[in-house]
Amino acid sequence: MGERAQAALGVKLLLDEMHAPAVAARMRHGGHDAVAVKESADLIGLGDEELLRAATADRRAVVTENIKDFAVLHRRISASGLSHSGVVFTHPRRFPRSARNHVPVLFEALSVFLAEHGSMLGDVESFVWWLERPHR
Repeated sequence: MGERAQAALGVKLLLDEMHAPAVAARMRHGGHDAVAVKESADLIGLGDEELLRAATADRRAVVTENIKDFAVLHRRISASGLSHSGVVFTHPRRFPRSARNHVPVLFEALSVFLAEHGSMLGDVESFVWWLERPHR
């Protein structure tokens, strides 16, 4: 499949190390292209910049709650005229990992995000998105 056709499919996701592989597995079961860092020995332990570079090489947006570091990386990359494949921020107060229902809540929020915005953002370089909990 050509690059253009691949981008038209929407946003592919790479879940940062703080997110459970169960979320990525559930995303895949729901028909989305998602991988967790913890599922790939090549990605475990990479620094933030290297992780963003690896995600971009695979045309994946990074899903992370590491706002402080990834916001700085985004600004630096954008200021240099380069690009990345996107960053989706999850705030720990909106998506507390200690909550019993964390996996289904994050899965639902990512699924809604992809359904509503994924095809539009598939062609957008260096996007930043703040993930919200779906309204019921």
